[in-house]
Amino acid sequence: MINLTSTEFNVLDTLIKHAGKIVNKETLTEESLFRKLTVYDRSVEMHVSNIRKKLGPHNNGSQRIKTIRGLGYLYAPTETK
Repeated sequence: MINLTSTEFNVLDTLIKHAGKIVNKETLTEESLFRKLTVYDRSVEMHVSNIRKKLGPHNNGSQRIKTIRGLGYLYAPTETK
C-alpha cells in the first residue's frame, strides 16, 4: 500500500486521467489544487517529486511520471526499456 496525501492523490489522478498526454502546470494546479497557478509557484513540482519517490519506477525501470521540459508532465503507461 502506498500512502499519498489527498493533494498527491489529486495530482496523480489528474495525470492518470490524461495518461500518455502532456499536462501543463496550469492544468495540474487548477484540476488538482483547485486554484490558479501563480508566479513562482513550485507546489506542483514538489507534489510530483513526492509522488515519484513514493511510487518509484515501473517494473522495467522506466519512469512513471516524465517531465517534459517547458511543457509539463506526462504519466507514462508501462513501456519497454
